[in-house]
Amino acid sequence: MRVKGFIASLLLMACTQTGMAQRVILHLSNNQTVEYHAFEVDSITFKAAKDSHLISNLWDQIQAFMGNSKLNAYIWDKRPNVLFYNKNYVPAKGGENWDMYLKCFNAQIHEDDSAYIMVMPTDKAWDTAKQKLAPLYKYPNRYEDKVKGDKGEMYIRNINNPDSVANLSMEMDITSPLVFNQHEQPEDGSYLVTTYGDTLRSTPTWNMWSIFNGNRDDAGHGWCCAATEWAYPRELYNPDVEVEVDEKSFYNTSNTVTYYKVGADTKSVVINHPLFPEIADKYGHVSGNNFFYLAAPGPVANPHVEVKLTSEVMSGKYDVYVVMVPFWYSKITEDGFADSILSDQAFADSVSSITKQSFTAQIRYNNNATNGKDITSKKSAVIEYDGTKVDTLLLFEDFEFPYSYKNLRYTYPTLIIEGATRSAMVKQGFMYSLCIDRIILKSKETE
Repeated sequence: MRVKGFIASLLLMACTQTGMAQRVILHLSNNQTVEYHAFEVDSITFKAAKDSHLISNLWDQIQAFMGNSKLNAYIWDKRPNVLFYNKNYVPAKGGENWDMYLKCFNAQIHEDDSAYIMVMPTDKAWDTAKQKLAPLYKYPNRYEDKVKGDKGEMYIRNINNPDSVANLSMEMDITSPLVFNQHEQPEDGSYLVTTYGDTLRSTPTWNMWSIFNGNRDDAGHGWCCAATEWAYPRELYNPDVEVEVDEKSFYNTSNTVTYYKVGADTKSVVINHPLFPEIADKYGHVSGNNFFYLAAPGPVANPHVEVKLTSEVMSGKYDVYVVMVPFWYSKITEDGFADSILSDQAFADSVSSITKQSFTAQIRYNNNATNGKDITSKKSAVIEYDGTKVDTLLLFEDFEFPYSYKNLRYTYPTLIIEGATRSAMVKQGFMYSLCIDRIILKSKETE
């Protein structure tokens, strides 16, 4: 007799949790027996007092439901023991040749504390999801390896079949948020956490419970639903991208001639002051109560940096912003400054602490050039920032990335920021240095 699901898990635990049990026999009340062999010596026998109701686990439910053959095919093609027991999987051998990690459910359904819920999209829901996501998953046939480039080495990687990569990438992103561990959810039900680690929250236009559409069925330790719609939000599959500017966000800092030109005083400025929350409410908040100060590399020179924009950027349009910070924020921790700044008159009197900033921006991105090297966009117009309060400034509107970086291990676009202050501008209140909090790319996906 073949045993699957919960009973099989009990048998496995009986073998692995007792030091002597190597062969397990389970006697059912209908005179049938089921047996599990761990090794070849010793044994332990269990006798059931009455008939046992065997409930299929998630693996069995996926196979049994005939309406989700595409989900079933994907899971068994990629091996369930990998998908369920790992998070990001790369083969032990040849893994360096993979363009992307294999995203997995990371649901330990073999454990005795497992209590899982799974959304199982029907074939129709699967096809609709792929049709919706396809424009976001366009890949080139070659691209610049930015991991090596960050170390000063030029290396071009080839994608032999971009359509195949797009298909795998889409299917990973369709399946990875499908499973939930009931023990890991908040008691107040304010959000949902997938076993992969994604957090889902309702928005004014989307209800997180809508993903559990379709017929519900019990499964070992939990339940599943045959979803007629893959109802996940844009915030999950095509999120806005935010990059906090800090020491680790800069590209190829060892190249101080081309990529990274800053002064010795360049640093992260942390604002620890009891009055800062009140100041921030009035003049603007910064992420983590800190920002990055890019010092001028010389008395009349502008800083030049290139910021990594992460591999979450997808093919499609974005509005690109930078969040600038007043230079006087760096003075808040000085004695008496925070108290005086909260007075409007005192602020006006300390106008010398308000220093303007100017800069230009460019985006370096993959455009599938013949040689595979990234290209740079046209420079933005000179952007002037008055330096009075934290401000989010538009750099590029409807900037279109022709190719996706999603799930690729070795590449990402970058944003080049270069100071644009000229000597004549210093008399007008401009400084050469720059104060930056973060970069924001807002998705312009349209339905």
